[in-house]
Amino acid sequence: MRGALPFYAILCCSATAVREECVVQCTRQRFPSPTRELYAIITLSMHKYMLAVIGSVHHPIRKMSNSSEKQDCSVPLSARIMFLAGFTLIIATTVTFTPEIAKQIAYSWNIGVERARAEVARQFLEEHPFPEQRMAMVVRAVAPSVVGVHVIAPRRSEGYNPTRNGPAVLTGNVGSGVIVNAQEGHILTNYHVISDAHLILVQLSDGRETEAEVIGRDRTLDLAVLRIVADDLEAIAWGDSRQVLVGEQVVAIGSPYGLQQTVTSGIISATERSNPVIASRGTRRGTRSISREFLQTDAAINPGNSGGPLVDMNGQLIGICTAIIALETGGNSGIGFAIPSFTAERIYEEILVQGEVRHSWIGIMLSDITLSQARELNLERPMGTLVEGFADINSPARDAGLQRGDIVVRWGDTVINDTRHFTHLIAITRPGTTKEIEIIRDGETLTLEITTAARPANW
Repeated sequence: MRGALPFYAILCCSATAVREECVVQCTRQRFPSPTRELYAIITLSMHKYMLAVIGSVHHPIRKMSNSSEKQDCSVPLSARIMFLAGFTLIIATTVTFTPEIAKQIAYSWNIGVERARAEVARQFLEEHPFPEQRMAMVVRAVAPSVVGVHVIAPRRSEGYNPTRNGPAVLTGNVGSGVIVNAQEGHILTNYHVISDAHLILVQLSDGRETEAEVIGRDRTLDLAVLRIVADDLEAIAWGDSRQVLVGEQVVAIGSPYGLQQTVTSGIISATERSNPVIASRGTRRGTRSISREFLQTDAAINPGNSGGPLVDMNGQLIGICTAIIALETGGNSGIGFAIPSFTAERIYEEILVQGEVRHSWIGIMLSDITLSQARELNLERPMGTLVEGFADINSPARDAGLQRGDIVVRWGDTVINDTRHFTHLIAITRPGTTKEIEIIRDGETLTLEITTAARPANW
C-alpha cells in the first residue's frame, strides 16, 4: 500500500488546514454572519471526524510500508477510488444523521444563532486564556443566559383603599435575571424586582417571551427564584466570589431602562462591602439586624440592571447586580453593588431543598469596639464585636455562656473584623449549626460552643 501514502499525507494536511482555518477565524473575531459562525462549528467537527478516519487507516499503511522493498505494494486505482468514496460517504452520513451535528446546523437558524456563538466563544476561551478580545467572547458566551424580567404590578398610591378607590391600576417594572438551571428553567433575580407582581414575563435573549412563576424568595437578602417552561435554555456557570480580587475585570449584563442585553464593564472596586443605603450597617449600639455584604464595582449599573449577572473574565457568575449609590440627578455614580455568588448560590440551593430561606440567629445585641476599648485590651486595632445584651426570648448566645461585656473575636475559623462582619457570618450560617467562638472576658481569652437557631420572624 505504498501508493496510499501520498493520499494519507493529503488527508493529514487537509485535517490540519481545516483546524487552523477555524482557529484563525475565531482568533480574528470576524463573525459577520451566522454562516461564518456555522462554518467555524462545522470545520471543528470535520477536523475531529477526519482525524478519526485517518487514524483508522494509519496503522495498516505504516505496517505495509515497512515490508520488503522488493514486494510490490502499490494500490490499484480502483481501490483508491473506493476508499475515497467510502470516506466521503462516512462524512456525509455523519453530517446527516448525527444528532449533535444536526443540532449545530440548526443553531444557524434564528433561535440557534446565539447558542452557536456561545459554544464557539466558550471553546475559544478555553483554548486562548488571554486573547486581545477576550471580553467580547465572554459576553457572547454569557449572553444566552441573561434575561429581561418584565413585571406587571398594581400601582397603589398613598392611602389607597380597594373598597373605596376600586381596582388598582397596573403598572410595569423592568429588571433582569440570569438562568442558573437550564433543565428546570430556574432564573435568579432580585426580590425587589418581582415584589408585589401581578404578572411576570421573562424575555429570553433570542426574543422569546414566556410567563414565569415565583418558586422561592428571600426578602432579607433580596433574592428570588423564578421558573419558566422553555426549550433550549442556556445556564450560566457559577463562579466563586470568595476568590475574587480587587482590581479584577468584570462585566455586567442586563436591561437598564428596558434596553435588553446592555453590556457594561469595569473592575471589582472592593469586596465584603456593606452599603449603608441598602444594608444594615451593624455599627449602631444594640443592633439586631442582618448585615449584608456586597461586591462593589464601577461597572455601570442602572435601573433595570437589578437581578442581572456580574461575571468574571472566565464567563462565570460572581454576583447578582443589586443596587447603586446614585447621583442627585439619578444617574450612575460608578459605585454599584452585587450580591456575591457564594451567598446567591446558597440561597438558591436552600430554596430548592426547603422551599424557603431560614437565616441563623443567636439572640444577641452587639456594637463595634471603639479605639479606646481596643487600647485597653492591648489590641493593635479595633476588632471583634462587643456584646451589649440578649433577646428577651430564648437566646442561643446566652445559653452558650456569653455575657454582657464579652468581646467576640472569632467565629469558627474566621477572625471577626467588626459587628457588621459578625452579623453577616451568622446570617450565612445554616440554622442548627454548632460553631466554636472565641471571646475576651476580663482580659482572658475563652472558647465557647454555640448552636445557631432559626431567626424569629419578629426579630
